[in-house]
Amino acid sequence: MADNHDQTYIAILGAALAKANLNALVLAENGTNQLGRPHPHHPGYRIWNGNLCRVGHHDHGPFVLEVNAILPDLMYTDMAHHRHTHLDQGTWVYCTADADGAIPITIAITQTRDQDGPGD
Repeated sequence: MADNHDQTYIAILGAALAKANLNALVLAENGTNQLGRPHPHHPGYRIWNGNLCRVGHHDHGPFVLEVNAILPDLMYTDMAHHRHTHLDQGTWVYCTADADGAIPITIAITQTRDQDGPGD
């Protein structure tokens, strides 16, 4: 009987954690303390810490191509990677995937192109 209770308890805790993480996903894009700010011309993309990101884990290749199409000509995507973040005392910070309220994000690390050409 104790094993049955333990399994039910674990299932309830798992459901509560999943619900908390789902709520965190919704709040990251729509809440009063959003993750970064929405990109003004490209729904789904956010600007956080000076980089473009999307909530969720996305394939790096297509993500880099999409971000490069959004960026001004003087910028390019240096790399993209998956991370997790959560709210910590009102601030979004990187965290581990198993942290309370962790949400997955894909971030594009951008660079500015060198303006100097030959003979400059």
